[in-house]
Amino acid sequence: MTDLQHLLGLLAPADEPAAASTGPGELRPQPGVDQVPALIDRVQAAGLEARLSVTGTRRVLPAGLDLAAYRVVQEALTNVLKHAGPARTDVHVEYRPCELRIKVSDDGRPADSGVAHRQPPGPGGRGLIGLRERIAIYRGELDAGPRPGGGWQVRAKIPLEPVADRLDEARAEYQARSS
Repeated sequence: MTDLQHLLGLLAPADEPAAASTGPGELRPQPGVDQVPALIDRVQAAGLEARLSVTGTRRVLPAGLDLAAYRVVQEALTNVLKHAGPARTDVHVEYRPCELRIKVSDDGRPADSGVAHRQPPGPGGRGLIGLRERIAIYRGELDAGPRPGGGWQVRAKIPLEPVADRLDEARAEYQARSS
C-alpha cells in the first residue's frame, strides 16, 4: 500500500498532495492535455526517462474529452513506473484536423520476459479497461500491447470535430444572435 500511495503521490498534481482530500466547496478543474508537461516533469523527477512531443495545431477540447486524453497519458505512465523497470518512455500527442492521437511507448521489460506483472496482450488490467470505456464514449479507440522490439505501447485515437466546421457553426450562431 505504501508503494502505491507513493506512486499516486508522484502522479498527483504538484499543488495537491495525493493523500489530501478536498473539502466541501473546494472544487478544482479536472486536468487536460495542457497539464501533460507537468505530469512528465513529475515522472522525470521520480527517475523515469520520459520525453514529450506535441505536433499539430493545439486546440481547445471539450472538457470530458480533454480529461480522457490526460488520463490515457497518466495511466500509461503509471504502468511504466509500476511494471517496466528502468525504461525510456516517449509520449506523443498529435492534433490532427479531425482526430487527436496519443501514443505512449516504453522500452522496458517485454511482456514475455517471465515477469508476472507485465501484462500479456489482451484487454489489459482494470486501468486499461477503464480507459477503453472512457475513450469509447467519444467514439475513440484505445489499444495497448507489447512492442515488437520490447517494451509496451498504448495508443489512443479520438475523433474531433473539424476545426473549420466548428468555426462555421460559431460564426452562424454569432450572426443569428446579432440579427
